[in-house]
Amino acid sequence: MDGFENAFALLLDGSGGARSLTLEETRSWRASDGMLWVHLPPDLPDLPRVLEAVFQLPPRVREPLLADMGRVRIEVLNENELVLLLLHPDPAPTNVSSPRQLRAWMTADRCVTVAPTNQRAIVAVREQLAHGQGPRGTDLFLAFATTALSTAALRTNELDDTLSGLETRFEERRDDSVDVPTALRRLRRTLVEQRRFVSLVRDAILRVSLLTVEWVRAQELELRQMAERAGGALKEMDALVERARILHEDVKARLDARSQRILYMLTIISGVFLPLSFITGLLGVNVGGIPGAQWRGSFLLLVLVLVVLAAAEWRALRRRELV
Repeated sequence: MDGFENAFALLLDGSGGARSLTLEETRSWRASDGMLWVHLPPDLPDLPRVLEAVFQLPPRVREPLLADMGRVRIEVLNENELVLLLLHPDPAPTNVSSPRQLRAWMTADRCVTVAPTNQRAIVAVREQLAHGQGPRGTDLFLAFATTALSTAALRTNELDDTLSGLETRFEERRDDSVDVPTALRRLRRTLVEQRRFVSLVRDAILRVSLLTVEWVRAQELELRQMAERAGGALKEMDALVERARILHEDVKARLDARSQRILYMLTIISGVFLPLSFITGLLGVNVGGIPGAQWRGSFLLLVLVLVVLAAAEWRALRRRELV
């Protein structure tokens, strides 16, 4: 669009393709021309004024489009208009200009999205349209949701491979007590975030599928199938989270057992050396009358006694199977 970097407008041809429009052409657009998709980045200067002056969107549309939500939000403004606030699994904190948010106002013949242009859903749908394999009109929401689920599926496979690698390394004992627990902590946080995203996508699909908007009801079958797909993806994420929890418990148990072995050996060593330390400490007091002080062989005799005593203690411990 003229003067707007990273913004664009596409007129869908109804056959999976689209052609670009300029700002002046969007102003003269009519519903009979076909489905119009206008995309605006959230960092566009004076975005509220642009939505009002250029696209004539009323306050009841502008306010939700500019809102910041941490969860899915879907509003039906009338029999034909929807406002959608969705999330996308890009690693970034949630705020007004966050790439995790995709906000859209949709009708039967027009769609305005507010999100970073490099967001995966925007890029994927735009590429599909460029190759003539994109949405044909009111199924833009389905295209966004499909892209989100496909991205989630790829991410789930990556997380599954990572978790399987950690499980293998743990079972083979190639990593001891540092590398695996650290990597597992990072992976568990990622799994929780990914599961939340999949849950939000399923929530959005289910909410849209329950709407009574006419052009949405026409996609009821596709929405139901996509909701089932999202439910399956959520179950896969639950399985990964559970596997990570079990691995975490196994790692913790191994670390605890190792710590207990170390403490046990220190206790045994301390017990063996306690009598020896007592004897040497007693003979080391700086007072008169220490036996053997005037005899040259007393030191060797003391060493021999200590060695015999240590060997006797160790044998007693072995006999009781304490070491």
